[in-house]
Amino acid sequence: MPQVADARPPERIDLGDIALVRWSPGHQHAVNEAVAASIEHLRPWMPWAQDANAGTNLDFLERTNEQWRAGMEFAYGVWDRGGTLVGSASLMDRVGPGSLEIGYWVRADRVREHIASRATAALVDVAFTFPAVEVVEIHHDRENEPSGGVPRSLGFERAGEFEKEPTAPGESGVFVRWLMRRDSWAARRPDG
Repeated sequence: MPQVADARPPERIDLGDIALVRWSPGHQHAVNEAVAASIEHLRPWMPWAQDANAGTNLDFLERTNEQWRAGMEFAYGVWDRGGTLVGSASLMDRVGPGSLEIGYWVRADRVREHIASRATAALVDVAFTFPAVEVVEIHHDRENEPSGGVPRSLGFERAGEFEKEPTAPGESGVFVRWLMRRDSWAARRPDG
């Protein structure tokens, strides 16, 4: 990840009642359970959910560790205080120099608890600890309106739409692009 060079984000980000914890293969049972409990909720929007099973979930966990070590993606499980996996959030280097992208999902029985918004805000904070990062982006299919609520609630700028080949059954092929600039985020933060 050119933006982060040799630096790495924290492996655990504690937000009180939830925590973002770097994925590890030891999380396989929790991923299997959360994905199985949410598969109909995830399948329309997440390409990987089309064939999710214990094997693909373990592959995901192993791949996230490789990507973390390579500095390409920093993926976290989001856990509640009781130890239940309630979602996932990632900081990814796939949108170009000076920018990082955030992706997220929340298990079906925990939507509307602001989990994705809080995890995203934490990852925006992390992204801007890297001096080369000036913009954080969120992309979602235009039809996935709940995903758009996250950047909207955090004050991201809606920066237009772009076409992208659908890879999941609910996708329209038109994606919304949201941006948060370093100076805008600093102005929104209590200590900014």
